[in-house]
Amino acid sequence: MKRPGKLARVARRCFAISLAIKTENLSKIYSQDATGRPVGLIDLSLEVEEGQIFGLLGPNGSGKTTTLKLLLGLIFPTRGSGQIFGLPLGSNATKERIGFLPEGPYFYEHLNGIELLSFYGTLFGMGGSRLAARIEELLHLVGMWDRRFIHVREYSRGMRQRIGAAQAMINDPDLLFLDELTSGLDPIGAMEMHELIMELRDRGKTIFLCSHLLKDMEPLCDRVSILNQGEMCQSGAVEDLLRVEDQYRLLISNCSDELTQQLQTSAQHTEAVGNHFAAYYADQSGALAAAQEASAAGAVIEQLGAHHRTLEEVFIEAVGGEE
Repeated sequence: MKRPGKLARVARRCFAISLAIKTENLSKIYSQDATGRPVGLIDLSLEVEEGQIFGLLGPNGSGKTTTLKLLLGLIFPTRGSGQIFGLPLGSNATKERIGFLPEGPYFYEHLNGIELLSFYGTLFGMGGSRLAARIEELLHLVGMWDRRFIHVREYSRGMRQRIGAAQAMINDPDLLFLDELTSGLDPIGAMEMHELIMELRDRGKTIFLCSHLLKDMEPLCDRVSILNQGEMCQSGAVEDLLRVEDQYRLLISNCSDELTQQLQTSAQHTEAVGNHFAAYYADQSGALAAAQEASAAGAVIEQLGAHHRTLEEVFIEAVGGEE
């Protein structure tokens, strides 16, 4: 469930970077509000590298769905341009290489799992033993093989998400668009979907996620972009966005009152974190000295390193507390 380490990221930069998605000032204007401001998606420029898990975040009405529809070629831009694997948005050659799971997918209620995937497979010209083998593989992958003969009308919401993920992968796409993938899943089901996404990334697939579940996105995504009122307000590698510059955190347990007072004097600020005590320093040497002092006083060092925010904190800062 971990993102690539520093060595892996450096190694990737030694080679030419191929882009799965690239947009330049991509816009879809629907109307204007009372102040004359455009309503829709405004001048979106982003790049998604092949093999990445990319997350698109934003509050309701921020432009996430419009962005998805533009990238999928379901609607046309007012201005700007975009490419998928170097080809114009909406081209048939592009559609052969992508898969899509919308939020709240609708399927033919009278079909069972095998029949449903057979239908989608034939749309890609698949058939015979090749299609049968692919269906079995996918149903095992999403945990639906034992329920393959149940009709869609009897599916729970979680089962619809699972079969939806399978149909999105029927053509073995290079790029997957997944909108609220874990919606309706219990914690175990959500964990299994997370593992599936990581496995697909390890196979070289590019994953484009849309979700409002920030805790789900944080451990999955390599990069994220945050939309607010139709405009991008924050974008970057997740580890860079979460890092707090020039701040180091020391987290300890078994902290005596005397040690607490000493750390409160030396640290920029301190706080209680459950049964633990956290102290923050402007430089690494200060944090290391405090850790040595705490260890000598009998405290247990639980964590020492650069301080990181949560993706939720980054999101709230980007879009504003009221949003």
